[in-house]
Amino acid sequence: MLRVAVIGGGPSGSCAAEILAKAGIKTWLFERKLDNAKPCGGAIPLCMVEEFDLPESIIDRKVRHMRMISPSNREVDISLDRVYGKSDNEFIGMCRREVMDAFMRNRASDLGATLVNGLVTSIDTGDNNQGPYKLSYSDFSNGDKKGELKELTVDLLVGADGANSRVAKAMDAGDYKVAIAFQERIKLPKEEMSYYEDLAEMYVGTDVSPDFYGWVFPKYDHVAVGTGTMQKNQSLIKGLQEGVRNRAKKRLVNGEVIKVEAHPIPEHPRPRRVVGRMALVGDAAGYVTKSSGEGIYFAAKSGRMCAEEIVDASKKRSNYSLRKGFKKLFKKMG
Repeated sequence: MLRVAVIGGGPSGSCAAEILAKAGIKTWLFERKLDNAKPCGGAIPLCMVEEFDLPESIIDRKVRHMRMISPSNREVDISLDRVYGKSDNEFIGMCRREVMDAFMRNRASDLGATLVNGLVTSIDTGDNNQGPYKLSYSDFSNGDKKGELKELTVDLLVGADGANSRVAKAMDAGDYKVAIAFQERIKLPKEEMSYYEDLAEMYVGTDVSPDFYGWVFPKYDHVAVGTGTMQKNQSLIKGLQEGVRNRAKKRLVNGEVIKVEAHPIPEHPRPRRVVGRMALVGDAAGYVTKSSGEGIYFAAKSGRMCAEEIVDASKKRSNYSLRKGFKKLFKKMG
């Protein structure tokens, strides 16, 4: 039986593991932190809700109004109601990643993927990167913070382990430029949260970012307030965050910061995303919209496409077909 390890339990890894498990392929899904709250604005397009069969229970807010705020604080409201008419079926979903990721990961597990609460520490890629692939990892399922050292050998690897991907390093996938996102989760009084019932805000101007934008995105009982900029401006990020908070201070003045987060966002795909029988998906591959930094949908989509290609190739039951399938995957995912 074909053996596949998916490294990373976010949307890309979970979607890959789900498809593989459904096809009866022996699948391991590795995630270091099962309660992981990835730093992320958490906005997902409506097409993702439908395409990946996401329940309403994981959506904190249904945003139907986006307010764009200029450097001089002029406001432009973009309303989905004006475009589609008033409808409960048209919205941008606002999610907490710890909630959405757990749902998708558990769904893959329920379908037969073996969920491993562990951290892959080294990867032996075999002769000429063709495998089989020997993983060394720390297993934290017993509650030991140091983890129990274990090994696993598989036929294929899917790297869904984010911008600092260990799989990308193992396959010498090359580097990419990144932007830096900084975000605070701020808990607001009920009256202020009611203002953000179905509204999100985006701020532009050099005070919030010289090359990106700032945002206030509503969640269940708090707002995510953040900004981003290219890596060369990383030293400015805290000052830019203060700029966003100043621009939105009317609503945030009575807020309480409950979490501070930062993470890299790929600016473009890595030079190589498929090597031997190893493939990168999601942020590990660099599949992010540069203009907005949105990557959740593309993470899930790339994970699913990768797994579908593995399933299709595996049905031909030959090493040649697997290699051919991965070449086809490379062309599809570009």
